[in-house]
Amino acid sequence: MYKYYKKGNYDIMYYYFDSIAEYLDYLSTTPTSNVFNGQELSSMETNNNEWAGTKSLEEAINLAKYGYCKNFERFITLKLELEKYIKISSQRPKQYNYYIGYAPDVKAYLEGSPLSMLNKINPSKKEINIYFNTSFRGDTNISQIYNRGIIVLSMIEILEKLGFIVNLNIFEMSYEYKSIHFSAFRLKNSTERANIRKLYFPMCHSSWIRRLNFRLIEVTPNINDDWTGGYGTPAGECYIRQIIDLKPNDIVIPEPIDIGIMGNDLVKDANSVFKYINDTRHTEDFELPHLEKKLKL
Repeated sequence: MYKYYKKGNYDIMYYYFDSIAEYLDYLSTTPTSNVFNGQELSSMETNNNEWAGTKSLEEAINLAKYGYCKNFERFITLKLELEKYIKISSQRPKQYNYYIGYAPDVKAYLEGSPLSMLNKINPSKKEINIYFNTSFRGDTNISQIYNRGIIVLSMIEILEKLGFIVNLNIFEMSYEYKSIHFSAFRLKNSTERANIRKLYFPMCHSSWIRRLNFRLIEVTPNINDDWTGGYGTPAGECYIRQIIDLKPNDIVIPEPIDIGIMGNDLVKDANSVFKYINDTRHTEDFELPHLEKKLKL
């Protein structure tokens, strides 16, 4: 779905995709916008494969379609190591006696009590909304992209294990002057656990932006000449909150450098992300800790 609208002083070019398949089909079948005719298309560039992460747009589409597995085992190892040192207190269900329940209370039964079944009071599950902007600037290195994905996916999985409902909103938002390009994707429902194999490519691979999103910009109606040079600037938290109308306690994950991710040390990067979230989230539901343990990379 594509919609062009105005919000305040901004012209918004907005996409919503129900699936990766829908997204890739759109990229493959939509013609290039007129403003890019005669221009060198960044999505097709073949001179800087290391920066783009793939040799071609076709390769990037295939990785998104069929799965990206390179360094996945290392990713899992680092994620598991990181999770060992993230501690968040959780509230356990309280147990009580009642007429019905999940298990018999033998002692109460032998004493003749009518309340001979054990039941539980389950604390109401709290929702945590995470908004992850996949965009990043041109000088962002592969390790910064990779570490951001590991840290956020680890945080999501831990929160889910503790009983929180995590709504992960994957999107891309960038801007040129007062023109904003905004695309959102349904990659995880609040009722399903995070599928890290499905999320690994869009959250950890440079081609998600430097091939696929660049191609989306190239085929977008209403795009103007300002976008043909640098393909936009990643939107920070201030822009994001203006456009999406987030609640104060919603967590925003902007580009790596904005949250202190340098890509050299995963623990330092995790501490920077946790500090950023603790400082910007106005709630006492949880607090992400400072990590002292050095991970074996």
